[in-house]
Amino acid sequence: MRNTFKFLRLPVVKIAAVIVGLSFGWAYMAISGPASEVVEAAEKRLAQGQLVKGAAELAGLSKSAPVVLELFTSQGCSSCPPADALLSELADQPGVIALSYHVDYWDYIGWKDPFSSEASTIRQRTYGKELALRYVYTPQIVIDGRRELVGSRRGEVLVEIEEAAKAGKAVTIAISGDVGNAPTIDFSGALHLGGTATLWVAVFDEQHETEIQRGENKGLFMVNKHVVREFEQAALWNGIDTSLSFNFKDLNITPGDGYALILQDGLGGTVIGAVIQDKANN
Repeated sequence: MRNTFKFLRLPVVKIAAVIVGLSFGWAYMAISGPASEVVEAAEKRLAQGQLVKGAAELAGLSKSAPVVLELFTSQGCSSCPPADALLSELADQPGVIALSYHVDYWDYIGWKDPFSSEASTIRQRTYGKELALRYVYTPQIVIDGRRELVGSRRGEVLVEIEEAAKAGKAVTIAISGDVGNAPTIDFSGALHLGGTATLWVAVFDEQHETEIQRGENKGLFMVNKHVVREFEQAALWNGIDTSLSFNFKDLNITPGDGYALILQDGLGGTVIGAVIQDKANN
């Protein structure tokens, strides 16, 4: 037995144990992640512009509801560019509302992100509490307020978008009236008994191109799409009224290239309805 313990302390044995442990870890990640054929099918529907609609049809839904993607990122984060590129690709996908929130807690490391804001960081931390996370990070993507994962894991993100599309939305919302300054929001659907939903407005710029001068991404030319510049609570919905309205001036914000309306259970729960007003819809 004593000789056995000496054997286990040999460096080569320790290295072998580490390799075996890593192998088991890699195997677990491969098993727990989406199967390759599932990812390939999602990629095919993405290329056809059918990622959300196709998944909804597979679930037997007669109408697809938009899926909300919220990426928490920073130009000062070396792990973020692949996630930024994926979000830019998904921003042009039908049925997807893709929003890029630039957090401010990376600003002290070499490069201050010109689009970072405290509001974006607060939004992310709200999700952290709602999803019972020990910490927040970048790049983090939240899908329909119910699922979060690393924003650069392309295959997993695509599969989770399809899962969200299959789940559908409890409420359909549409914009009418003065959509540029004082829109009216029309609701079709219902909340659970006694529930209240928060209507958020996320004002975004269509696209920004930035040459990074310092920090971890020094030398990169970054393209960020649907950059959220202002984020505010527009109203509360009781689940009964068929419409309500708000005024951008009352919120002290100015519409940018576009805005998205997110109807959410509570303050940071499941997204139960969403609509986007961007250049394509103007």
